[in-house]
Amino acid sequence: MRFTILCLWCIVALLSSVQAQRTAVYRFENSFEEESGKLPKLKVLGQEGTFQNEKLPELKNLQRTVYVFDRNCGLQFDNRAANGFLSGSYTIEIYFRFTTLDSWKRVIDFKNRKSDNGCYIFYGKLNFYNFATGTKAPVNPNEYTHYVVARDARTNQLKMYVDGESKVEFTDRFSQGIIDEDGMLNFFFDDLIVKDEASDGAVAMIKLYDYVVDPASIKRDFQLLEEKISQPLVVNTPTPVTPQPVVSPPLPKETPKENTPEPAKNYTSLDNKNVSVGKAIVLQNLRFAQSKPELLPESSAELENLFKFMQEHPTANIELQGHTDNRGDFDLNLALSRQRVEVVKAFLVKKGISPSRITGKGFGSSRPIANNNREETRQLNRRVELIITKL
Repeated sequence: MRFTILCLWCIVALLSSVQAQRTAVYRFENSFEEESGKLPKLKVLGQEGTFQNEKLPELKNLQRTVYVFDRNCGLQFDNRAANGFLSGSYTIEIYFRFTTLDSWKRVIDFKNRKSDNGCYIFYGKLNFYNFATGTKAPVNPNEYTHYVVARDARTNQLKMYVDGESKVEFTDRFSQGIIDEDGMLNFFFDDLIVKDEASDGAVAMIKLYDYVVDPASIKRDFQLLEEKISQPLVVNTPTPVTPQPVVSPPLPKETPKENTPEPAKNYTSLDNKNVSVGKAIVLQNLRFAQSKPELLPESSAELENLFKFMQEHPTANIELQGHTDNRGDFDLNLALSRQRVEVVKAFLVKKGISPSRITGKGFGSSRPIANNNREETRQLNRRVELIITKL
């Protein structure tokens, strides 16, 4: 009987903790209102900016409304009006861009302008002044950044992420990452201690959680970012191409002329018309064993063609990027995508190409180019892409 009561108590406690988890979402669709209408709208700090329609290049040129703000003109979340929504444990997720990134640029202020401490971007690096600075982050001027700060009250650990990857972690012993007695959380607005530490820019989404989001979920949030911030009418779902997978850049749709040898090729064209610095090309005929970093025999022509390209362009440097579909464990897929890139690199190095000319990254399932709901389109996401970094 006691055991049954204890089990029931644990279930009730668990359900209560789940129900207590809340989220506030601001999408800036011509409004500062919170999506559910249950939490206060954001207050403009400084001169009010404008709502504009922008293309987001990092999300396949998705077009949507964003809020554009001037230098040192930010936004404020009133935590008192929200009845202490954010306390010791929380997560803050922002998708935004800064126009300039020279020196210090304020992102989040927990002390309502009374302290110089808080979240910055410092020459492209994540920084929580004056406690921790990360390694160089993928933050560039005028490029949207997926920026996350999470704090755990049990351990006082504060973590900062960019594009799903952890960049800064430290123990916040002095509660610098907690909103003070004023109850205000400021975004993009400089403090009164040191001036000229702000940038103009734009924001597409702010999302606040009253709990700690785990690292794996933050990765998935970045993976699903296009879906999270897009308006329903502008989501473009790639359609399958039959019989050949989608190639980047696309092949002409016209029927090939007679005696044209192109259809018989079992490797991706890397001639001067198709390659340029920074352009991603899917190596469509690289084939791997299921869930393994092992190349299948039918990949040989594609590999030899890539080797030939490197031979004929001795000054060229490349980056190989591995991708998987979304089936299976996220972290295992991430590791698999990296391993497959290393296999392709090892082939080229064994053939005599200098390893210094080849870099590699694995993205797992975080960057699909097709719908993962059906196998005929899901297979297009299992790919290796080639990017020329120097020609």
